[in-house]
Amino acid sequence: MICSISGEPAQEPVLSPKSGHIFERRLIETYVQENGKDPINGEDLMVEDLLEVNTNTPTRPKPPQYTSIPSLLQAFQNEWDATAQEVFSLRQQLQETKTELSTALYKQDAAVRVVARLTKERDEARKALAELSANLE
Repeated sequence: MICSISGEPAQEPVLSPKSGHIFERRLIETYVQENGKDPINGEDLMVEDLLEVNTNTPTRPKPPQYTSIPSLLQAFQNEWDATAQEVFSLRQQLQETKTELSTALYKQDAAVRVVARLTKERDEARKALAELSANLE
């Protein structure tokens, strides 16, 4: 019985009556306490609604490729490489976002300066018009 959240064999399987999926008890309880919903279909779910699954079949062991030291080291290396690539792409995205933010802030600051200058010119023009109207009367 595979947990629908982790994809791993469930040590303590429970069934959600809302979606009919199997979950590891600790994972689904945490999820339900935080969200109050079934993670599969989003229906309201409470911890008390979960049904315990009793089984006599033993959990399958990990595949043989994860039982030797070289295989474990290779798996760890692959995970490390994937993590390093993800960090790299996240750093690139962060730099792009910083650049976009800097540009947007510069444009906003320039717009504020233009508005302030135009407001000052408008006020000066109104004052000059008022003085001219006063002189003509």
